[in-house]
Amino acid sequence: MSCRVGILGYQGCIEPHEAIFAKLGATTMRVRSPDELCQADRLIIPGGESTTMLRFITRFGMKRAIQDFALRCPVWGICAGAILAAREVHNPSQESLSLIDISAHRNFYGSQAQSFAAALELQGIASPVEAQFIRAPRLAPLEATRGRPAAEVLGSLAGQPVF
Repeated sequence: MSCRVGILGYQGCIEPHEAIFAKLGATTMRVRSPDELCQADRLIIPGGESTTMLRFITRFGMKRAIQDFALRCPVWGICAGAILAAREVHNPSQESLSLIDISAHRNFYGSQAQSFAAALELQGIASPVEAQFIRAPRLAPLEATRGRPAAEVLGSLAGQPVF
Protein backbone atom coordinates (compact mmCIF):
# COMPACT_ATOMS: atom_id res chain seq x y z
CA MET A 1 0.00 0.00 0.00
CA SER A 2 1.50 3.33 -1.01
CA CYS A 3 1.13 6.50 0.97
CA ARG A 4 0.68 9.97 -0.46
CA VAL A 5 2.22 12.65 1.76
CA GLY A 6 0.68 16.09 1.35
CA ILE A 7 2.87 19.08 2.18
CA LEU A 8 1.09 22.36 2.78
CA GLY A 9 2.47 24.26 -0.19
CA TYR A 10 1.97 27.95 0.41
CA GLN A 11 5.25 29.00 1.97
CA GLY A 12 8.10 27.64 4.01
CA CYS A 13 10.37 24.61 4.04
CA ILE A 14 8.60 22.66 1.29
CA GLU A 15 11.42 21.43 -0.98
CA PRO A 16 13.54 19.83 1.78
CA HIS A 17 10.51 17.78 2.89
CA GLU A 18 9.88 16.68 -0.69
CA ALA A 19 13.53 15.60 -1.00
CA ILE A 20 13.55 13.64 2.27
CA PHE A 21 10.31 11.81 1.46
CA ALA A 22 11.59 11.04 -2.06
CA LYS A 23 14.67 9.40 -0.49
CA LEU A 24 12.30 7.31 1.63
CA GLY A 25 10.35 6.28 -1.47
CA ALA A 26 7.18 8.16 -0.53
CA THR A 27 5.06 10.08 -3.00
CA THR A 28 4.56 13.73 -2.08
CA MET A 29 2.24 16.41 -3.34
CA ARG A 30 1.88 20.09 -2.56
CA VAL A 31 -1.47 20.86 -0.99
CA ARG A 32 -3.04 24.28 -1.51
CA SER A 33 -6.78 23.55 -1.70
CA PRO A 34 -9.37 21.35 0.01
CA ASP A 35 -9.63 19.24 -3.17
CA GLU A 36 -5.88 18.59 -3.17
CA LEU A 37 -5.98 17.75 0.55
CA CYS A 38 -8.56 15.03 -0.18
CA GLN A 39 -5.95 13.29 -2.36
CA ALA A 40 -3.42 13.01 0.51
CA ASP A 41 -3.13 10.27 3.15
CA ARG A 42 -1.28 12.48 5.65
CA LEU A 43 -0.22 16.12 5.86
CA ILE A 44 2.99 17.93 6.76
CA ILE A 45 2.64 21.57 7.78
CA PRO A 46 6.24 22.72 7.30
CA GLY A 47 8.33 25.32 9.03
CA GLY A 48 8.10 28.82 7.64
CA GLU A 49 6.20 31.90 8.75
CA SER A 50 3.05 30.94 10.62
CA THR A 51 1.20 34.23 10.12
CA THR A 52 1.84 34.12 6.36
CA MET A 53 0.68 30.49 6.14
CA LEU A 54 -2.40 31.35 8.21
CA ARG A 55 -3.33 34.10 5.73
CA PHE A 56 -3.18 31.60 2.86
CA ILE A 57 -5.08 28.96 4.86
CA THR A 58 -7.84 31.52 5.43
CA ARG A 59 -7.80 32.89 1.87
CA PHE A 60 -8.12 29.44 0.28
CA GLY A 61 -10.68 28.01 2.72
CA MET A 62 -8.33 25.44 4.20
CA LYS A 63 -8.93 25.86 7.95
CA ARG A 64 -11.99 23.61 8.25
CA ALA A 65 -10.57 21.22 5.61
CA ILE A 66 -7.35 20.72 7.61
CA GLN A 67 -9.26 20.39 10.90
CA ASP A 68 -11.56 17.73 9.40
CA PHE A 69 -8.60 15.95 7.76
CA ALA A 70 -6.79 15.82 11.13
CA LEU A 71 -9.71 13.90 12.66
CA ARG A 72 -9.01 10.93 10.38
CA CYS A 73 -5.43 11.23 9.08
CA PRO A 74 -2.00 12.03 10.55
CA VAL A 75 -0.85 15.66 10.51
CA TRP A 76 2.66 16.73 11.50
CA GLY A 77 3.37 20.39 12.20
CA ILE A 78 7.04 21.37 12.16
CA CYS A 79 8.12 24.67 13.74
CA ALA A 80 5.63 27.15 12.19
CA GLY A 81 3.46 24.12 11.45
CA ALA A 82 3.48 23.21 15.15
CA ILE A 83 2.48 26.79 15.97
CA LEU A 84 -0.45 26.48 13.54
CA ALA A 85 -1.43 23.09 14.99
CA ALA A 86 -1.34 24.33 18.60
CA ARG A 87 -4.44 25.09 20.64
CA GLU A 88 -2.78 28.16 22.18
CA VAL A 89 -0.24 30.53 20.60
CA HIS A 90 1.74 33.18 22.51
CA ASN A 91 4.34 35.90 21.82
CA PRO A 92 2.24 37.28 20.21
CA SER A 93 -0.99 35.35 20.30
CA GLN A 94 -2.58 34.44 16.98
CA GLU A 95 -5.33 32.27 15.59
CA SER A 96 -4.45 28.61 15.06
CA LEU A 97 -5.95 25.37 13.77
CA SER A 98 -6.23 23.92 17.30
CA LEU A 99 -5.34 20.39 16.16
CA ILE A 100 -3.43 19.35 19.27
CA ASP A 101 -3.60 20.36 22.91
CA ILE A 102 -0.29 22.18 23.13
CA SER A 103 0.80 25.73 23.80
CA ALA A 104 3.30 27.26 21.37
CA HIS A 105 5.46 30.18 22.49
CA ARG A 106 6.73 31.76 19.27
CA ASN A 107 10.41 32.72 18.87
CA PHE A 108 11.23 31.18 22.26
CA TYR A 109 14.84 30.47 21.27
CA GLY A 110 15.50 33.95 19.89
CA SER A 111 15.57 35.88 16.67
CA GLN A 112 16.70 34.78 13.20
CA ALA A 113 20.25 35.94 14.08
CA GLN A 114 20.27 33.64 17.13
CA SER A 115 19.52 30.48 15.10
CA PHE A 116 21.41 27.30 15.99
CA ALA A 117 21.46 23.54 15.50
CA ALA A 118 21.28 21.00 18.31
CA ALA A 119 21.29 17.20 18.57
CA LEU A 120 18.08 15.98 20.18
CA GLU A 121 17.43 12.67 21.88
CA LEU A 122 13.92 11.67 20.76
CA GLN A 123 11.87 8.87 22.29
CA GLY A 124 11.64 5.91 19.93
CA ILE A 125 14.63 6.95 17.79
CA ALA A 126 17.98 5.30 18.53
CA SER A 127 20.31 8.04 17.27
CA PRO A 128 20.23 11.75 18.11
CA VAL A 129 18.51 13.90 15.48
CA GLU A 130 20.00 17.22 14.43
CA ALA A 131 17.35 19.92 14.70
CA GLN A 132 17.55 23.47 13.41
CA PHE A 133 16.26 26.18 15.75
CA ILE A 134 15.38 29.16 13.56
CA ARG A 135 12.99 31.40 15.50
CA ALA A 136 11.78 28.13 17.00
CA PRO A 137 8.81 27.82 19.36
CA ARG A 138 8.69 26.28 22.80
CA LEU A 139 5.96 23.65 22.85
CA ALA A 140 4.18 22.57 26.01
CA PRO A 141 1.38 20.07 26.55
CA LEU A 142 -1.98 21.37 27.76
CA GLU A 143 -4.80 19.48 29.43
CA ALA A 144 -6.48 17.28 26.80
CA THR A 145 -9.81 18.47 25.39
CA ARG A 146 -12.50 17.25 22.97
CA GLY A 147 -11.83 13.61 23.79
CA ARG A 148 -8.35 13.84 22.27
CA PRO A 149 -5.42 11.96 23.79
CA ALA A 150 -3.02 14.04 25.87
CA ALA A 151 0.01 15.42 24.04
CA GLU A 152 3.21 13.61 24.96
CA VAL A 153 6.66 15.23 25.02
CA LEU A 154 9.02 13.10 22.91
CA GLY A 155 11.99 15.46 22.86
CA SER A 156 13.31 18.40 24.86
CA LEU A 157 16.15 20.89 24.72
CA ALA A 158 17.55 22.18 28.03
CA GLY A 159 14.44 20.91 29.79
CA GLN A 160 12.03 22.68 27.41
CA PRO A 161 9.70 20.56 25.22
CA VAL A 162 10.39 20.85 21.49
CA PHE A 163 8.91 17.64 20.01
